[in-house]
Parts: sequence; structure tokens; C-alpha cells
Amino acid sequence: MENSLLFFSCAYKSEEGEWITLADRDMASKIGKDKILSMLNSTKNHRSDVRLEVIPEPEVGLSELRMESDGERYLFTLLEYGDNGEFLIRSKSDFTGVPRLVDFMGEPFPASEVITDFDFIKRVFVELLETGNVSYELMDIYNLKHLYKVRSIFKAF
Repeated sequence: MENSLLFFSCAYKSEEGEWITLADRDMASKIGKDKILSMLNSTKNHRSDVRLEVIPEPEVGLSELRMESDGERYLFTLLEYGDNGEFLIRSKSDFTGVPRLVDFMGEPFPASEVITDFDFIKRVFVELLETGNVSYELMDIYNLKHLYKVRSIFKAF
């Protein structure tokens, strides 16, 4: 994947409660890695939404790296399309907690997707910006069909 296909969006909620948009689907190669990291750092400890998107969306491969924050924790996922067209979610591969669903801003998510390690998030953003990919050692694959089944069971209770 070429960096010219990556688009960056970044917004956070200020102390006054107003959303501040730092980038809105701006071409990552024009912003540059250092400025993207600076914007990402400004979202720490704020309610925020940051993403790198591949546009146009590919038939196979990485689609979107996304970080949402409630101000303390981060919902961090990498979305991709597999070789057979299946939609896959990658999350932190070295997750050592109990495999369960946790509440994140009113919705259930796998615990491996809700993290507190901001340095890990920056590391993954850097890897994607520098290489156009994210290694499976950092983020592993989880199938979305299974996730929806688990979420529907969770919502039934």
C-alpha cells in the first residue's frame, strides 16, 4: 500500500466540551508522520476519534486503523479484508487479560480491543505510516462474524 492512499482524521473533545477537528480525511503523505504523531499526542486523555483510512477501500488488505478514546481507555482496532472477502478485525496481539466483553462508551467490545497503552497505539501508527502495514506480532486477527454473534448474545442479557 502506498502512503498516498492513506487518509488521516483526528478530532478530540476539549475541556470546554467542544469537538476540535485537527484533520479531516487529509492525505497522510502531505501531513507527514511527525505532524500526525503530534496530533495523535494531543488527543491523549481526551475523548477522541483518530483514524488512518485507505481510500478507496481495498478488496483485500488493510482498510482502517482506528483509535477511539473515552478519555481514559482506547478502543483500538485495525480493519482489513481477507483473501476470501471476509471482514476482519485486528487488535492487540499480546493481550493477557480474560477473553470477555467489556463496556466501552455504552457498547460491548472484546477486552483485547480496549486498551490503556497509548505508547502501543503510537507505535502501531508509526509502523503503518512507515511501512504501509502492521505486523501480526503487534495486532492479530479476529473474525467480525464471531464478534457480532458474541455482541448479540451479550445484548440479550
